[in-house]
Amino acid sequence: MSAPTDPVEGGEHQVPEDSHGPRGSVGDATMRAAIVSVFGCGLCFAVAGVALFGVRAGFGVLLGAVLATLNLWVFARVGEAFVARRGNTAPWGVIAVLKLLLLFGAVWVILKSEIVSGLSLAGGYAALPFGVTFASLFGPRPSEPSFPPVEPARNESARRDRDVIKRRGRDDEP
Repeated sequence: MSAPTDPVEGGEHQVPEDSHGPRGSVGDATMRAAIVSVFGCGLCFAVAGVALFGVRAGFGVLLGAVLATLNLWVFARVGEAFVARRGNTAPWGVIAVLKLLLLFGAVWVILKSEIVSGLSLAGGYAALPFGVTFASLFGPRPSEPSFPPVEPARNESARRDRDVIKRRGRDDEP
């Protein structure tokens, strides 16, 4: 069975079958593992927050973890759109700016309303680096490219020809 194709400006390109999960999912298996891992770390941090500091602190950690997970999910969607070059990339740039403004706005509203402390919110947001690290260490590996990497030229003449500055100096000499 051949790989599905994605329309691209000026033609079509092959998309590996295993690069994306079910329709509507975000990114490849590595990115999905990172999102799930961030949420899992956030839940663990929230349980620890409840056990060590009380329900209000645990709720703040959970809120920070949800913000971190949503932030990574939107980041994955925007990054995937940029890489796939679906449509015009300008709207995705606007979405990225809106994502940042919404994140700052949500944190400001949460802190201004004093629902939770800033420290517990930050503790939950710390699930982002921990989750991404755990996913990269223990999650699925990114798929290898289907084409072989380009080997650099090994002989001296090919290296000299690629050096534009030296070649230009030699061309100017009589």
